[in-house]
Amino acid sequence: MKKTLLIGIGIGISLLIVACGTPLSTLRTVKFSDKKDEITTTPSLSEYLLANPNPKIVLRTSARLISDNVTEKEQNNYLYNTIESELLKSGFIVRDRQLFEKIVTNSDNNTNYENLKQKSDTDLIIELTNLDRSIVYQTNTYTDEKGQEKTSSMLAERIFYGATIEFKVVMINTNEFAGIYKFNYVPCVDGCEYRPAKRLTKRELDEAKNISYEAVEEDKLIEFVKDATKQLIMEMRNKN
Repeated sequence: MKKTLLIGIGIGISLLIVACGTPLSTLRTVKFSDKKDEITTTPSLSEYLLANPNPKIVLRTSARLISDNVTEKEQNNYLYNTIESELLKSGFIVRDRQLFEKIVTNSDNNTNYENLKQKSDTDLIIELTNLDRSIVYQTNTYTDEKGQEKTSSMLAERIFYGATIEFKVVMINTNEFAGIYKFNYVPCVDGCEYRPAKRLTKRELDEAKNISYEAVEEDKLIEFVKDATKQLIMEMRNKN
């Protein structure tokens, strides 16, 4: 998903430069190529949503996304709420996630989708199967102020972070996998400007890592998740 947002830079070189009073040098621009989203929507899902524009849905999360880390769990819950909020804005009737999970744990409902539909009063399951906020992007290529493309071994030490989010849609009534969606946030698609620094020592690199981001910044991640959910809805309704 093409974005012009700046992300956190893995190695905080620029912060160290300012702190140490190192003179600024020639401005450079880094760009990464956009990554194509992967979209699959079955005709039956589009037809169903055309006939039922306000379906009852539940957002489920993959077991692999469940964390014991309190901070990460809170952040994930905020992202789940962000997704549900966008679904509500688009006319979906959103069911309670925790209540749905209690119903699913019943063995009868687990094997009988008709029972599950009746007891949960839900039409569609939107499962968040993957959310990776720490995809590393690196390059040794940049464009200088004159628009000339050059390379730098020092640039390869810098880390830029992107993200990806994946959904799977199930129609409960027919037990059909009706859609699979993967959206990408690639940093610096339209260019990130920076000024080069002297090569850092190992100690300086270690110190930089301690003050750096190890993922896309939270506010940027939330905006990406919002936009991805909006696109998910359009793709499900086949309105692109």
